[in-house]
Amino acid sequence: MPPPSTRITATLVNAAERHNISFEYQQTPIYHTPVTVEVPLDEKGTLAVELPFTEAQMASVNLDKKVKLFLEPGDQLHIDADLLDLPQSLRFSGQGAANNQFLAALRARFPDYLDIDYEDLEVDAFRKIIDQRRLEMTRFLDEGCNQYQLTPSFVDYYRAEITYEWAEDLVTYPRSYERENGRENEAIPDDYFDDLDQIELVDEVAIGTFHYRHFLMRYFFRLWLDRQNQPGIEQMSAEERRDFYIPYNQAKRALHGKARYFFLAGEIIKDLQNGFSDEGEQYLAEFLQDNPYPEYTEVVEEVVRKASKLKPGQPAPDFTLDDLQGQSTSLSDFKGQAVFLDFWASWCGPCIWAVPFLEKIKQQTRDQKVVFLNISLDPVDEWHPAVAEHGLTGVHVHALGGWQAAVAQLYQVRGIPSYFLVGPDGRMDGRVNYVFDVAEVVSRIEEVASGKVPSSKSKRSDMSIRG
Repeated sequence: MPPPSTRITATLVNAAERHNISFEYQQTPIYHTPVTVEVPLDEKGTLAVELPFTEAQMASVNLDKKVKLFLEPGDQLHIDADLLDLPQSLRFSGQGAANNQFLAALRARFPDYLDIDYEDLEVDAFRKIIDQRRLEMTRFLDEGCNQYQLTPSFVDYYRAEITYEWAEDLVTYPRSYERENGRENEAIPDDYFDDLDQIELVDEVAIGTFHYRHFLMRYFFRLWLDRQNQPGIEQMSAEERRDFYIPYNQAKRALHGKARYFFLAGEIIKDLQNGFSDEGEQYLAEFLQDNPYPEYTEVVEEVVRKASKLKPGQPAPDFTLDDLQGQSTSLSDFKGQAVFLDFWASWCGPCIWAVPFLEKIKQQTRDQKVVFLNISLDPVDEWHPAVAEHGLTGVHVHALGGWQAAVAQLYQVRGIPSYFLVGPDGRMDGRVNYVFDVAEVVSRIEEVASGKVPSSKSKRSDMSIRG
């Protein structure tokens, strides 16, 4: 029997200029890529929507300010709000109201994230910051259990969020300190990580919370760093070192039960979307054979189906967008030439960092039949100034809607910058993972643009697809 639907209604004041209200939710706890639903708002400022949840999760509604919601299958939540008086005017009623009234109070009391300045921040001062936040949030939740009729799912979810946020902060401190100060903190005591012994690596209640997967990733990375300093590391082969580094393999050793397959599914999906792992096909086959949780298999297989549409040799999804002069430009306009697609935005630090490398690539391929088609996910009013400010060359087009733009969905863009190479025959050659190796990218472009290796005959691994 399918889970009961989750229904949300709202009555909004001072919403005359709004025609739609957007909701975001997660299709799966495996990876945090939101699905956006635009819900029409009638002339009275009311709306109604049903969302297809299968388990409790954190969602959000954009009421000019983003309002977080905790929703469980079967909730019948009503929201009252004055858009000119947020968040003070927020009121909830119906099934799920107590959870969300408390959540609004918690968000008003605590910032979503700690804004920690790591410059010269020593261990004791850092621990005081994160320990105090954990203590105060736990007390606030305990008091809320007495004042509100909170559901067990909500209480379990937020206890896990508090715990794994703290653990994630703890495990990342050494690297954060080093990035900020340009040096390691040699005063970190040998027993610094001992408090992590109190943290459960296997915690099925935490599946779906934001911080659980992030903590596991950072924890496994710390294990790898520790291994590099152990005696005998020099005798290990490069393959053995790589095996220990890969989080997929670490998770197989450290996790069990549902938490194990939750994490492994996420790593396989990341392989499909990022294309960093040569072992991806092996992991996929192994996972599909061994995983006992059909809901995870279903998600992975759906990602595989989507990724196969972008594998080498497949027709590149066509699109039409406006250029800097407001003229329509389509990918198919450039058939007969190779096309280097660059999804970017001015607010994306790695995108801007890559500009000098991209300009070198463009200079070194200027005699080739290749077009550099830059697709901006910026707000439209920031796009033109950003192109001028950063001196970006090539053809520029703009995608309305940012992450939710149709072209971003077509190319399954999950992070930027995202680069793709399309052959002169209009077929995908695949993902370009990095641009800092200018010579390698130039060689690949020359190969594809010259037709020496038609993209329809490409031997590149299907697992090289990213986004």
